[in-house]
Amino acid sequence: MSRLPPRPDLEWKDDGTPVSRAFDDVYFSLSDGLEETRSVFLKACGLPERWETTPRFTVAELGFGSGLNFLGLLACWKDSPKPDEAWLHFTSVEKFLMSADDARRVLARWADLADLTELLLARWPVRTKGLQRIEFPELRATLTLYIGDAEDWLSTCEFAANAWFLDGFAPAKNDSMWGDAIYQLMAQRSASGALVGTYTVAGHVRRGLAEVGFQVSKQPGFGRKRERLEAIWPENANIPSRPDLSLACPDKISFKQIVIVGAGIAGACAARAYAERGFAVKLIDQASGPATGASGNPIGLVMPRLDAADTPQARLLIQTYLRARRFYADRCPDELHHLDVRQIPQNDKEQIRFDKLMADPPLDEDWLSRGSEGLVHSGGVMVKPAELVARLTDHSNIELCWNTRLDDLNEIGQPASLVIIATGWQSPDLLGKVITPLTGKLGQVNWGTRQTKASEPAARASGSYILSLDETILFGATFEKIDPGQTPEVSDAATAENIAAAQTLAPDWLDGLDLSTLQARASVRGTTPDRMPIAGVCFEAERVRSVLQPLSKGADVSICLPHTPNVYALCGLGARGFTFAPLLAELIVAQSLGEPLPLARPEIEQVTPVRFLVRAVRKGTAFSSES
Repeated sequence: MSRLPPRPDLEWKDDGTPVSRAFDDVYFSLSDGLEETRSVFLKACGLPERWETTPRFTVAELGFGSGLNFLGLLACWKDSPKPDEAWLHFTSVEKFLMSADDARRVLARWADLADLTELLLARWPVRTKGLQRIEFPELRATLTLYIGDAEDWLSTCEFAANAWFLDGFAPAKNDSMWGDAIYQLMAQRSASGALVGTYTVAGHVRRGLAEVGFQVSKQPGFGRKRERLEAIWPENANIPSRPDLSLACPDKISFKQIVIVGAGIAGACAARAYAERGFAVKLIDQASGPATGASGNPIGLVMPRLDAADTPQARLLIQTYLRARRFYADRCPDELHHLDVRQIPQNDKEQIRFDKLMADPPLDEDWLSRGSEGLVHSGGVMVKPAELVARLTDHSNIELCWNTRLDDLNEIGQPASLVIIATGWQSPDLLGKVITPLTGKLGQVNWGTRQTKASEPAARASGSYILSLDETILFGATFEKIDPGQTPEVSDAATAENIAAAQTLAPDWLDGLDLSTLQARASVRGTTPDRMPIAGVCFEAERVRSVLQPLSKGADVSICLPHTPNVYALCGLGARGFTFAPLLAELIVAQSLGEPLPLARPEIEQVTPVRFLVRAVRKGTAFSSES
């Protein structure tokens, strides 16, 4: 099966209404799709009135289609009174994602949605499988779209819906979206008192909702439909708890302030996300300014790492890349330099991987193509890290505390604070290696100024990389072992290694550079044994080890793992900090606030801090920083 999700097979009625050939059904009412949204979904779910009592509101939808329901909801959200701290979450599923051009054609008929339509189309989801988080900070709203099967979405994604829009194609023509398993999963994903709206009154839909506990009623229909259904999930309904070995859904606590330790790109992204939610954020760093550690190179590159297989890790790598581009573009557009990145294979093994990628690409040709020497990534972004971090942390809700060293979490002295440790490879000093098995890798880059300014930014990568921006050429980076407590220092040997790699990658780029005047910088990246980052709530290690013991005998663990709900870790980002940081910061924000998570459980398992201890107990091995 292709990794690229299928496009819908559309035909168009004379009035421009799209029809799915596969399901022989229209996408919305022939009477008026927007009025259908308002009557069948918004009104049925008590909107906008319910926002006044539930300011952080989550709507879940079966069938994203052209995005019309989302836009109708956004218009209502935008124009209705609500608390200052209000935030709208819309999470949906779509197996056959329209192209942006087709969506534009569909939505053009509603002139009163034109401004919102342009906002959506500018951020239109990319054609790739899995979850995508798309934010509209100017509206205090978020779209979380799963591209794939509805049952997979409901089985792996975490949210508690306050309202449901059931808007798939007709039940008689699309049974996979209206099956019994869907209703059971809806019950598990419903907040107390959740309301449901749908256009259908099909008997098996009515019975399916009722059998899992929804209270169902028929109401007058819209347009040609005589009746429709509404339903409610009872207040305080009992849903059995499920094992959570990844601590994906930690305990919720009340807090008034966010304290973030570390003002690199990880801390900056987390600070900005909480500040935009309306929280007071104190950002602490022992340095005198932003991005002085591993985030402090003169130029940084955001590009994807693409795996040949469709695995949770492969999806995570794509999702973090897409989120990073959107996050920076929404907040710091003037600090971004867009470019194509040419990736050259390091050896025959990597060439085989490239061939597999092009034979079954995870992204369409707008993002990935074959170049003369390897791959071309058309969505690359180059940044100047110090400027980007400074821009992200320039917010009225963020207090910057420079030249402040924190040696013990007890020094914070704020029981009502939520604490996030984002101090890179130094995070174990505060958290302990049993929680974060981090090691440091020394990386040196070199850069110089050439005589003529480049006409446009450019980048080449092949293990090492070389970047060209304006008059600057930067290349590197080394990947060397460093001992705890050792001060990172530049070396002539590392400079020679970087020059040799740059001459192999782009010998013509070095023309005009006086290599004797090169500058150098060495910093330490925090890396983990599995080379994946750490993002999530911290835990009580010895108690967790005791709870996990049944795993060593192949049994299940049915109780929640003991954890520290006011302390989170965001570290171990390695050489991809500017790519990983925005989505992983959003994961922590969502976990701590009880919002819909931006990653599915299989992807969360790749980054949760507790994964190393879980693996060690399963294997019956001792846990260490090399686990």
